[in-house]
Amino acid sequence: MRIGLDVSPLLGTRAGVGTYVEQLVKALLSLPPEHVYCLYTPRPLLGDDVAALGKYPHARIIRCPVLLMGWRAWWDRVDIFHGMNYKLRGWGRYGGVVTIHDLALDRIPQRSRKLLGQRRSFLRGRRTALHATHVIAVSQHTATDVAELYGVPRERITVVRNGARADFYPISDKALIEAVKSRCGIHRAGFLLSTGGGHPRKNLTRVIEAFSRVPELRENFNLVIVGEMQRDGQALYDAVERAGIHAAAVFPGHVPVEDLRALYSSCHAFVFPSLYEGFGMPVLEAMACGAPVVCSNAAALPEVAGDAAILVEPTDAEGIASALRTLLADPSLSQELRRRGRERAKAFSWERSARELLNVYQRLMWGDGEKAP
Repeated sequence: MRIGLDVSPLLGTRAGVGTYVEQLVKALLSLPPEHVYCLYTPRPLLGDDVAALGKYPHARIIRCPVLLMGWRAWWDRVDIFHGMNYKLRGWGRYGGVVTIHDLALDRIPQRSRKLLGQRRSFLRGRRTALHATHVIAVSQHTATDVAELYGVPRERITVVRNGARADFYPISDKALIEAVKSRCGIHRAGFLLSTGGGHPRKNLTRVIEAFSRVPELRENFNLVIVGEMQRDGQALYDAVERAGIHAAAVFPGHVPVEDLRALYSSCHAFVFPSLYEGFGMPVLEAMACGAPVVCSNAAALPEVAGDAAILVEPTDAEGIASALRTLLADPSLSQELRRRGRERAKAFSWERSARELLNVYQRLMWGDGEKAP
C-alpha cells in the first residue's frame, strides 16, 4: 500500500498538531515496513529529528507546493491520502482521510483573528469532513462533535487517540530540578503548575482565583503558568492584580521540553481547568511525569484522565480551591494520584495509535474484515 501523508504541520513550532504529526509519522514508520509512505511538505523539513524521517527505507519526503499536492499524490499513485490537520489536499485511489483534532472554535465561539471570521472556516471544515472517505478523531468527544456539528455519519468516523511522548517521564535529579526552578524564577519550596499561557480557553484566571483562596498556597507556594502571554496574557496579569498574589505568580513564558519535564516532575500539582480540549495532551504529559493532576471535567479531558486525576467544574473557582486544599491536607492522596497517573499514561502509546490508524487505511483499501495480502 502507498500512503500519502500531508506533513505540513512539521514546518511550525511542532507544539500541538506539529507534535501529533511528528510522533504519529515516526510510529507509522517504525512498524514493519510493509507499506510505502510519501511525506508531502511544501518546504524542507528542518531539524535532525524530522529530517531523519527520510532515512527510513520505506519513506519518501516529497517537496511539493500546497496547491499541487493533490496532483502530486495522483502522480505518485498513492492508495490512501491522509490530511493530518483538518485539510484534505490530496486523494488516493481508495480515498482520502482527514484528522480533526477539535472543534473548539465552533463549540466556544470567540473573537476570530481570521480575515473572514470563523463561519467560513466552519463551512470549509464541514465540507472537507463530508467529502473525506473517513474522518479520524482524536477522542470520543471530538467524534461526537464531528457527527453533531458537521453531520458526518458516525460509521465514517474512527477514534484514534494520541499517545504519550517518550520524552516525558519522571525526573528525580534534585540539582537539575533546582536549576530549572531558578531559570524559571521559582523561589518558593513548593509550586503549582499550569500550562496554556493567556489563551482564554485554558481558563487560567480560575486557577489564579482558586490559588488566592487558599492561605497556605498564597504564603508558601508559587503559581507557575507556562506558555505564551503576549496575545491574551493581560487577563491573567489583571487577575493576579485583583487577587494580590504578585509575590507568588510566575510567568516563565514558553519553556523547552527538558525544563517542562522537570516542572511536571517536581510540582505539587498540575492544574488544568480548560473549558474545551479535543484531547488534552498536557494532562497526559503531566501524568507521565508523575504529577498529581487536577483537571476539568469538560470535553475530552475525562477520557484522558480516567480515575487518575481530580476532576473539577472548570468555571467553579471554589471547587478548584477545594481540590487543592484536599491535596495539601492528604499527602497519601497526592502519592496515589502520582502512581495512578503514571499507570494511566502507559495506556496511551503512539505505536498503538499508529496500528489503529493503519487498520483504518487497510479497511478502506481491502474492506472491513479483510487483511492485507
